[in-house]
Amino acid sequence: ISVLLVMNHFFGNRCALRRAAVNGNVQARCRRGLVASSSASDAPPAPAKYIDQWHASTVKPQSFYDEFAAREKQKCYFYSVDLQGRLFLEEVLPKNIATSLKDEKFVNFFFQRLRRVRDKEKAILEKVGAADDYPFVSPCGVELNFVRPADSPVVFHELREDSVNGSGKQLVFGGNLSQPYRPDRLAMSPRTGRLYHELTSETGDGDSVKSLTPLHDSGSTAPEYGLIKSSVAVSLADAIVEGDGFGHDVICYDTGKRYPIEWLPVHAEAGEWGLPFSGECDE
Repeated sequence: ISVLLVMNHFFGNRCALRRAAVNGNVQARCRRGLVASSSASDAPPAPAKYIDQWHASTVKPQSFYDEFAAREKQKCYFYSVDLQGRLFLEEVLPKNIATSLKDEKFVNFFFQRLRRVRDKEKAILEKVGAADDYPFVSPCGVELNFVRPADSPVVFHELREDSVNGSGKQLVFGGNLSQPYRPDRLAMSPRTGRLYHELTSETGDGDSVKSLTPLHDSGSTAPEYGLIKSSVAVSLADAIVEGDGFGHDVICYDTGKRYPIEWLPVHAEAGEWGLPFSGECDE
């Protein structure tokens, strides 16, 4: 109940809270005008079965994976990323902490090469009708690792103090890759109520640094966003308040300055390849 009360403060009376029992996470769906429940007894059943069923529905016949892995010129492999940022071989079921890929060096290596697929890579999958299933890829030499995430392929699963610079906070994704937390770079999906952070290539002071992934290096294109895991969103709850108009503001406690939380751009929303959003079963 205490977590629900925190989330009630987070989203005020503009959201309907949904209880989620996967690793104790709670997600909130933004619904203007609805009063958020603060009672665990009002929450719907745990959505684990719903999520497991979706993961199972994305798995292809074993022959699909075998044939692409046996290609002579360019072998292809297929992965998935769940709402908690865990990396899996797509064909592995069930998907849980035990079956996730946990080698930190490998996971970092994988995410450091992550980018959106290009037309020539989509063409490889068109013959088998899978071109729209994998919007991201992590190339490794001549091999291609296609990725189908449940939402964003980058999920910030931890918020920690910046031990290097001695001030500010860092958002962690992949194995232990991290970027500065910037309250002015938050965004919320008007469709799902999930919280996101822009992928940036800069220090906490705004100085440019080497891009962590190709997705962080959007250049002149529209910026990419990483999903903030719901437990991390809960930890930010005390800093989020009602805005002057519609929506919410976030307070930077270091400076006391307030920043509006922007709506997530349409291009950053998950496509049909993602986990279908349900107000009853999400995380």
